[in-house]
Amino acid sequence: MLKDKIISSFFRKSNIGKFSKLIKKNSLLKIPYKFLSQKMISYDFPIHLFIETTNICNLQCKFCARSGNKFKIGNMDFNLFKKIIDESNQYGPRTFSLHLFGEPLLTKNLFEIAKYIKKINKDNTIFLTTNGTLLNKKMSQLIIKSHIDKISISFPAANKNTYEKITGFDYLETVEKNILDLIKLKKEKNSSRPIIYLRMVLSKDNINEKEIFKNKWKNKPVILEIRAAHNFGGYRPKSSLRKNKTKRYPCYHLWLSPAIHWNGDVSICCDDWGKKTVLGNLKNQTMHQIWNSKKIKQYRKFHLKGDYHKVPLCEKCDVWTMYEDIFFNWQKK
Repeated sequence: MLKDKIISSFFRKSNIGKFSKLIKKNSLLKIPYKFLSQKMISYDFPIHLFIETTNICNLQCKFCARSGNKFKIGNMDFNLFKKIIDESNQYGPRTFSLHLFGEPLLTKNLFEIAKYIKKINKDNTIFLTTNGTLLNKKMSQLIIKSHIDKISISFPAANKNTYEKITGFDYLETVEKNILDLIKLKKEKNSSRPIIYLRMVLSKDNINEKEIFKNKWKNKPVILEIRAAHNFGGYRPKSSLRKNKTKRYPCYHLWLSPAIHWNGDVSICCDDWGKKTVLGNLKNQTMHQIWNSKKIKQYRKFHLKGDYHKVPLCEKCDVWTMYEDIFFNWQKK
């Protein structure tokens, strides 16, 4: 349990993206990084879960897997959600990202969900990724009150016209005001949470707006992240802005962070839009059973052997490039 508390605290307080960049720049850190990463692996219950509270969204971003795809929309039943959190508590504190393919602030009982996570275990960590359009003052107050640890606001552009071109809506100024109000409210309440991340997703439409984005926020108490759009496991075309890596390695998702869709389906990865790698369903199984199923064990073996084409979602995926390899070569033989 002490190890789990330390890991949860690390996720809660650390800038994971910055930590990952540091590893990439310093080869001497790769060995301890692999040891530490493997210490985070739990075969009892994953250390980090993506939970889709809703798959409804109020934007139509061009680079998203939702674009052009048909899907069944819905919200996660609260009793199903409680079942997940209750089971997690058997294994110590965990980290929960309350987002997947929808806008989480559209979830009617989102803050009841967040409060339940902290009620079950105060050391649990909560992440929230949002487009920020609904992040009004009332919503910001509830986010602070619910002890959400980190919030990441996605920016498809830094220019008003580009934002509308990519998303289909003119919400940029609204989002910017919402963030400034959240910063102000945090200061008024002397609250350290949530840590605010602003993430710009680069595409061919906004590549010239990086500096505009940086200059707008450089003196604000936020953490900036700029990354190229990924291809959602091959559902979207691969971005020419994403750097190619010469040698592929196993993806951390299969050992650290699966995804739970709103209807209870569990996938190996938060990019499994079309549910190509569903492992089971939590309405009639436990997470422990699914996390130790024959299917995921086989998928892990395929990754360690380099047989990525044998896993339906993974053959064309580029998400694995976001973090460094967590395995030693001898483990992949």
